[in-house]
Order: sequence, then structure tokens, then C-alpha cells
Amino acid sequence: MDTSNYICIIADDLTGANDTSLQFFLRGCKTQVAFGDDISVDESLKTEVFAMSTESRNIDADSAHKKVLKVAENIIKKYNFEHIYKKIDSVLRGNIAAEVLTLIEKLEFDVAVIFPAFPNEGRTTIGGYHLVKGIPLQRTEVSRDPAFPITESNIVNILRNQIPAEMKDFVELISLDTVMKGAGPILTKLNDFISKGKKLIVADAVSTTDLEQIALAVTKSNYKILPVGSAGAAQALSKIWYPDYSEKTSEEINIPKLPKLIVSGSATDLTASQIKRLKENDDIENTYFIAIKPENIFSDDYKEIAQRIVNNLIKENTVIVHSSKLIENNDELTDLLLEHELPKDVFISKICDYLANVTKSVISQKEAILITVGGETSSKCCRAIGSKNLQTIDTVAPAIPLGVDHKGQFIVTKSGNLGTQNTLIDIIKYFEQDK
Repeated sequence: MDTSNYICIIADDLTGANDTSLQFFLRGCKTQVAFGDDISVDESLKTEVFAMSTESRNIDADSAHKKVLKVAENIIKKYNFEHIYKKIDSVLRGNIAAEVLTLIEKLEFDVAVIFPAFPNEGRTTIGGYHLVKGIPLQRTEVSRDPAFPITESNIVNILRNQIPAEMKDFVELISLDTVMKGAGPILTKLNDFISKGKKLIVADAVSTTDLEQIALAVTKSNYKILPVGSAGAAQALSKIWYPDYSEKTSEEINIPKLPKLIVSGSATDLTASQIKRLKENDDIENTYFIAIKPENIFSDDYKEIAQRIVNNLIKENTVIVHSSKLIENNDELTDLLLEHELPKDVFISKICDYLANVTKSVISQKEAILITVGGETSSKCCRAIGSKNLQTIDTVAPAIPLGVDHKGQFIVTKSGNLGTQNTLIDIIKYFEQDK
């Protein structure tokens, strides 16, 4: 494969792969997202940016290492990418240290520079402390994440807690006072840390300019550096890696007038508020809400729900099937899980499996635009309907792409932690426009 000036994004979940590849699409690049157990890319699509989802965020560190190692070995064997970008969660869930160290070793990088700030979405890093809209991580709802609770706000400490004690000195921080001085001082500090054997270098950032200066320093270094971050850092790197490209202008897209199916298995408060705001909105008509109940999940009988959805997917209606009601009352949920002897993370995964079966049944019977909310939900739904890859064709809302799979299925994926309370409303309004 001739991959001169081609880029590979390695993400730990599907929504992350999509929102990161979107940054390059907006730069004017052709992008493709591949996912599945044996990740490979479709070379016939003339793609410039390939994103690969390892689906390794909500598993143990050793299993994550093995999944990322398999992808790295596949890259060495099949591809020759000029640049590689490691996408991580903008609120730091997942096996960051294990995955990054695996890529450093297998792909022979000297070091990784980790700058997960995403100022446009309220994520900033100051003194190593990662904040969401000014609030330290451990004081946000991610501290209660069922699969990967975050109980520490300092990125340096998070990484040190994920690696053996003898490797703790491998982690270092480039503070905001250095970052604000620009790429030159950042580069000097980088080179100094690398010469001292550091492997995981965290960088503060509170603005898009900070991200751009860090990205510039990373690309100017004579060392082989793996950039690690969220969609914000990817946006900064896209301007450097593709300097001759211009920002993508709006193009006419032929999207058929179809009903929309929104499938949400996200356990975040933000997603619950987005669904509530959509339900209360008077401007959006012809919406039908189905709240999944505990008996649906434990009976594993998805056919009745699927039939209700099919019956209401008519004309340009929108059907929203969601699990928000299952998780909004924590006391009731705790009692339910004790009764069934299930950990909360296993229950959330079971919800995603159930929704994937519902989606498969519906899409096999009815043509619709699929909108998935939550990383695990998105991956399982896409795989359930047989999607192998997604080509980005437009941006629906900030950090939310519209993709089409190899069968022509239109799919929107949204992270459960991104957006505003009006994001689902914005997504529906996008499809109501004449494209």
C-alpha cells in the first residue's frame, strides 16, 4: 500500500475514531473509519486519513494492550503511514498508559506527547489537572462512570497509577507557563525531557492556540514522537500535516428523506439531559420515545421493542430508543443489580448488547438513518447491522460526523460526553434541511 503522506488514527472507541477523523475531513481530506475484530482498511476508497477503533476503552489493561498490539503489528505488516495519531478520551477514561506504551515500543517511537485538552468542548489542562468546563475531572460525573470511574484529576498521576512503580519517572509535565511561550520553548523542554529518558510527556493547554503550538513543537522535533490527545489536538495537527489543504466548504449532499432512528445506551447525565431537552422541544415534531425498562434487558426479548420502532418509523419521523430511565435513579439501579448479582459496568454492556439486537432487527426491516449515542453502543450497533467501515461525508454538529458505510447506510455517531443539551435537536434539524 502506497501511503505517502497518509495518516492513521488509532482510537479506543468508535465515536472517538469518528470525531477525530472528522477534524481531517473538515480540512479537506478523504477519511475512512475501520472497526471490528480484524481491523483493515478499504484501499479502493482513495482515503488519505484512516481511523481505526480498537474498542479497548472499557476492558482491562492487559486485554487493551493485546488489542492495540494486534493493530500495531497489522500496521507494520500491511501499511506505511507517514503519521500516526493516538486518540484518547477527552475525559481520560480508558487504558491510556498501556495503549500508548504499547505503540511506543512496537512502532519504535521515542516518546509520546499527551495533550488531551479540547477547549471548544470545555476540556482544558492546567498544571497537569484536567478540567471539564472549569471543574476538575474527579468532581464531574466521570467519577461515577460505570466502566471506568475517574477518581483523580491530575493527568500525570493518572498515568503513573496505570504503570509499574519502576516506570513512574517516565512521566513528566510541560506546564502552561512554557506552553504559553510558544513552540520554541515547548520544543526545548521536550528535547530535554526526552534526553532524560521520559516516555509519557503531558502538556498543559487552555486554548486552541496552545494546542497548535504544542503540535508545531511535536512536528519540529528530531525525535520520533507519538502525538496523543482528543479531537482538539487532531484539529491542530491537521493544519500542519496538510498545510496545502483548505478548510472544507459546504457541499451539496444527496441524503434521502428517511425516518431517523436514535439509539442511546449512554450512561451520562449529559445524554439524559439531551434526550429530555428533545422531548420538551416544541419545534421538533413527529418524535416517538421508547424508554428501555429493566425487564426488557433481563428478558432479552427485543422483538417487541423492535416492532414498536418499525411501526413508528414512517415518513420522516424520529424514533428515540434509550436507556436513560434505567440509570437516572441510582438507588433503584443499585437494588436491581444486587438482585441480579450484576456489576454496574456489566449491566451497561448488557444494555448496549440489547440495543444492538434491537437495531439489527429494525434496520433489517426498515430503511432509516441511524444515529447512535455512546461509544460502546455505536460500535455494537454498527457491527450488528454488518457495517465494516464508515466514510465521513459531512459534519452534523460540532465534533459529530455523518458517515456512510459500504452498504450505503447513513450513520451518525455521538459520544455520550460531548455536545450541549441541544445537540440531539441540532442533529434532527440537520436532516430537516435541504442537503
